[in-house]
Amino acid sequence: MKIYIWLSEEMSKKLEDLGLNYAREVLGGMKRIEIELEQDIVEEIVKLFPNAKVDSSTTKSIELLPKSFKNEILRIIIEKRIEPKNALLEAIKSFKGR
Repeated sequence: MKIYIWLSEEMSKKLEDLGLNYAREVLGGMKRIEIELEQDIVEEIVKLFPNAKVDSSTTKSIELLPKSFKNEILRIIIEKRIEPKNALLEAIKSFKGR
């Protein structure tokens, strides 16, 4: 299972300028960060965000996550210069405390 974070051109450039080359190019120049998840993390995210949808048949991803959560992951990647999965784990901790 994965989480996809689609990037604007500005965000993509900002990550590149910082040397954080985590984005993959898909769909004619559009870029996204793909974070691979283990089942226990998927379950934790679904508990945290009950409106999230696990699409196990087509995209094999978690959809309908709050934009604020994805923005928090990006903020952590940029500020702490850590890989996306570790940023995701920190974002989960942050949102649990709210």
